[in-house]
Amino acid sequence: MITLNEYKTYLINYYVHEIDNNDDKRLYRKESLEKQYNDEDLTKIINDTYDFIKEVLCCDTINSGYSIVPLEEDTTSYISLNLVGGWFADTLFTDLKGKIISKYIMKYVFGSRFDIEVIDEEIERDNEDDDIVSFYHNYYMYLRGFPKNIEEIKKNIFGNSKLLTK
Repeated sequence: MITLNEYKTYLINYYVHEIDNNDDKRLYRKESLEKQYNDEDLTKIINDTYDFIKEVLCCDTINSGYSIVPLEEDTTSYISLNLVGGWFADTLFTDLKGKIISKYIMKYVFGSRFDIEVIDEEIERDNEDDDIVSFYHNYYMYLRGFPKNIEEIKKNIFGNSKLLTK
């Protein structure tokens, strides 16, 4: 399980362009992170992500390499620490239970081939008036690229807990 200090270090040290790769920029990102997120907020993200991972590890489709989680709306948000080019240190998703899920931590657990995104399914609504067209949306969190060693990941992160069995 990733620690609070490891997560904070990742967020502060993350950069895309070399212009952000210096001590002054890292200090600025550290100060920005402390202003935007206290330790309790970041700890909640970590704990919520691992709770979500427990749920995902129990889903029926994970051995097929994917999982689909329904959402009420597109809940994507970002940890932005003013990186050049508008890059974000982490992408966050909120599930129906209010858990805040970190894309970075999910990739940390499931590997670099793992990906998570929100899919918007647009469905035309039937109207009595043919001149009016309206739509409603269904949102899903689509997770894919799970590694083959799911059982090993379960044991490494959560031990032989009975919580992981249905």
